[in-house]
Amino acid sequence: MRALSFNAPDDVTLVETPTPEPGPGEALVRIEASAICGSELHARPGENPGHEAAGVVEQAPAGSGFAVGERVGISAVTGCGSCSWCRSGVQLYCTVDRRMHTAMHADRVAVPASALRRVPEGTPARDAVLISGDALGVPVRALRRAPSHAGERVLVLGAGPVGLGHVLVRAHAGAEVVVVEPSAYRRELALRLGATTALEPGEATGAAPALAIECTGIPACIQQALALVEPGGTVLQSGICRSVEVSPTATFVAREVTYTGAWYYADEDYPEIVRLYEQGLPAERLITHDFGAEEISAAYRAFVSKDSGKVVLDWTA
Repeated sequence: MRALSFNAPDDVTLVETPTPEPGPGEALVRIEASAICGSELHARPGENPGHEAAGVVEQAPAGSGFAVGERVGISAVTGCGSCSWCRSGVQLYCTVDRRMHTAMHADRVAVPASALRRVPEGTPARDAVLISGDALGVPVRALRRAPSHAGERVLVLGAGPVGLGHVLVRAHAGAEVVVVEPSAYRRELALRLGATTALEPGEATGAAPALAIECTGIPACIQQALALVEPGGTVLQSGICRSVEVSPTATFVAREVTYTGAWYYADEDYPEIVRLYEQGLPAERLITHDFGAEEISAAYRAFVSKDSGKVVLDWTA
């Protein structure tokens, strides 16, 4: 079967590999569509970092509840299924057997049946990728962890694919969304997704937001978010950053700012993702580029250029 081999962002190829054999408790899924994520750009040579995909079940373990021929999305994170965190629907916190699943830029993938996500009947494969992956999963978990209300001002720093997902979800919830993003293409896309204002870095952001969502992971941007949010407001960290200097007394004590985060999505979040999609959340607007799997190099070039939103690969082509 075909599978991606990553060497560098400008050096990705398709290679022939054996079809995986599902182990105990695993399902075999024929991939129809997969999406590129920014975290893939840091993969090691030879890896297949794909972790957002949807397809059709070809084999499923007995008792899984999934049928051969059923279209599913795939979660990239599973837990042991038995600990208190897993039983409460938050497999992200599992300390017994939390696993990250990749290798999804391929014709087929074997994953635990617990990674499968049932999608509404008739959902296109390219939408199923968004529903079950980072594109909507992270923003919806963020919405549940740091809610915003209709008319409330929300600042989004960084409009990469996940940042654009935050824009879409918050605007759908009725927030007044202000975006700061260096790419003119992505600023325009953010406006089409519902942002009321899209600014270049350095431009004045106006009235203090009740919530700032930091999507870049750049220390200076994190400090900016903490400074711009209104007293008593919330900063939600979505971008990955290893360290940043902050004054706890000035920020968290004197101004009573809440600083929290959202990483991927938990089992408990998935029903809300589906509910929003079924109620008309226009997820497909996040996708700006579609490529056949054989066009993998062009797909990565489009993604790296930053003149793109979500880039999706069609494995049926």
